[in-house]
Formats: sequence, structure tokens, C-alpha cells
Amino acid sequence: MTSTPSAPVIRLRDDALVKWAERQGLPSETAVAERIGIGQPTLNRIRRGEVAPGEKFIAAVLSATGAKFERFFEIAEAS
Repeated sequence: MTSTPSAPVIRLRDDALVKWAERQGLPSETAVAERIGIGQPTLNRIRRGEVAPGEKFIAAVLSATGAKFERFFEIAEAS
């Protein structure tokens, strides 16, 4: 029996988000979430890898930062 390969997933590059937040003078995860325009619990779950970032989250990050996808996100194999 052969196993089906896992579909790739999108992951947040947390280190890039932390560096951006520091440069912006955002002192907390709550401040980062407010700047991005999302709820802090959502940001926390995505940062911990509990859930994959959805299109609304990705769009909010890119809109708030003016960055390209590759700066804050990566495509990885599902674990």
C-alpha cells in the first residue's frame, strides 16, 4: 500500500514578523494584531503553527506591511 504525499502548506515566517514588529515599535502581539487588522487569538494560533494562515490573514499582513509574499510566508511540506 502506497501512501499519498502530503499537500504543501503555507507557513508564517515568524522571525520576519517579529523583526517587522520591532522596527515598527510594536511592543506586543496585541499591538501587532491591531496593526495588521486581525484578532490577537488568531495571530497567536498562526504563530504557534496550530492553524495555517488563510487568505484573509495573508492579505492583511501583506497589506499592512507592503511586503511581498515571500518575506512573511513560506510553502512547506505538511508535517
